[in-house]
Amino acid sequence: MTNWDRLGGSTYIGVMTRHEIDVLDSYVVGLLGLLSHRAESYLPVGGTRARMPAAPTKDDRIKAILVAELGADEPDWFLALNEECVLREVAEALQLMASTLPASGGVVMLRVGAEPAAWLRCIRHVLAIIAAVVDHNGEVRDQASEPTVIWLNALADGLTTASAHVALEIREHGR
Repeated sequence: MTNWDRLGGSTYIGVMTRHEIDVLDSYVVGLLGLLSHRAESYLPVGGTRARMPAAPTKDDRIKAILVAELGADEPDWFLALNEECVLREVAEALQLMASTLPASGGVVMLRVGAEPAAWLRCIRHVLAIIAAVVDHNGEVRDQASEPTVIWLNALADGLTTASAHVALEIREHGR
């Protein structure tokens, strides 16, 4: 389990195993590849710089990200209309998360602001994808999903708690 703490006034620090870092890195690399592959299907929209998919996605992983960002009740045409922008923003968050993963060791340092937000956003998407592709046995590719879901939720909860403590301190000192 990763414990997050604050280091000074502008950094969160978390200590993880090398295996946990490698798993997170594999998720980031895999999702960036998925988003890049999907972006190759976009077509220009009438002489503008705007691009849209040729058809609504049939990929449950892409749809899970779109639903997590835009809402479960949105129709396919709305998801398609917003897909390019949403997935570009998700890719930016993934790249930011990747830039904070240490090349060696297990100490993660996140600057207050965009970096923790990127981590939380990316973890939320991985969890949404797992929920979308899990089979009736609770498995993804013949692997039990529950330990991964528990770990990712604990990782996000710890970071959220550390972030909440910072917000509370800022409010208390701002009086």
